[in-house]
Amino acid sequence: MVDDELLTNTYKVINKFMIERGWLECRCSACGKNFYLKTSSTASKSSCGWGQCAIGPYSFFDSIKRKRIMSPRQVCAAICEHFERTGFKIETPRNITNLDGDTDLIIAGVQIFDGAIHQNQKICERKMIMAQPCVRMQFKGLVGLQEGISTSFVNICTEVANINLGEHLQILDKWYGAFSRIGLHMNDFTIVARKSTNDWGTGKFPAINLFFVYKGLELGDASYFFAPRVDKTFMPISDIGFGLERIVWAINKTNSYFDVLMPCTAGENREMLDSCRTLSLLALCGVRASNNGSGLQYRRFAKVLSEKYYGQDIFYIVAYYFDYWSQFIKPTVDKDIALKSIRLEIERYINLKISKALKISTPEMETTEDYFNRLVYNHNNININDLRETIKKCQNQ
Repeated sequence: MVDDELLTNTYKVINKFMIERGWLECRCSACGKNFYLKTSSTASKSSCGWGQCAIGPYSFFDSIKRKRIMSPRQVCAAICEHFERTGFKIETPRNITNLDGDTDLIIAGVQIFDGAIHQNQKICERKMIMAQPCVRMQFKGLVGLQEGISTSFVNICTEVANINLGEHLQILDKWYGAFSRIGLHMNDFTIVARKSTNDWGTGKFPAINLFFVYKGLELGDASYFFAPRVDKTFMPISDIGFGLERIVWAINKTNSYFDVLMPCTAGENREMLDSCRTLSLLALCGVRASNNGSGLQYRRFAKVLSEKYYGQDIFYIVAYYFDYWSQFIKPTVDKDIALKSIRLEIERYINLKISKALKISTPEMETTEDYFNRLVYNHNNININDLRETIKKCQNQ
């Protein structure tokens, strides 16, 4: 276990680094956390503005908007190029399913080290910049209620192992430059310091985190820690990552987080869009419906779409997100096959309702159209018009 003295000394070094870079250390009167502002910033010096300490709506809307919208792909390319020019290697992201660590799905880019931590594999020591698609379920209930929330996103991050604190701070400095390059200037940031304790299944370990808040909107964080491995050794890691889609929103300052993350012709129902978005990512990565693990999450998203949004353009939206995710990952499944699997799972719930309403045997794994045709031509006692009315009722329940 990393001792408290080392952690305290680590914080002191980070604090000194921030002050030397023109940051002013402040303390939040509400939560008691230390935070940093640029000395020329006009933001409150008594409130960190992060999480529950946020005052009012996001203030980045008040800034001048760009004349040209930047897409997620353009922002990702600009950040990756910035780091590639300084010796970082653009790393291929992992499949969304997680076979090495303690989560069913990839939730952060730092899981590139799961094999070294959990399987005692050789530690990769190259400097990596990556755009890792992730799925996080803990905020699923807030998707339709709060802006800036989605269950799937791209974690654009730098990941370096076996690194000392000084090298970690040099990378942090490069991120300041990356943000300025894409139009997010440090004078508009609040950086909140926090000590945390984590456990990835190999034992507890502390970390020093710096959370980046751009005019009220949290973008991500920079962490330095010593992760315990299964062989009881510790691996120092610099993990600095941000939500790409949140960065895009902060740059473009559109009315909604989803404005550049959905088809222009789609409606504005965030729950539907988010379910299509995450389900498409799971399908492209080869996840299939089941009653446990990642397959259970797949099934839950399909059920939402079936019970609440079937009959809308959900399959068109799913196909749109196939193209979105294909910008960041190499699909392991053909798009047509992925779409067929999604349709079968969504319409499975419709077919079950039909069979229950008509009091007939359980349907096979088939589309509703195929089920309809089979019932019409194989059941002499089912009237085609009655069947259509039953399907409509089941779709609207």
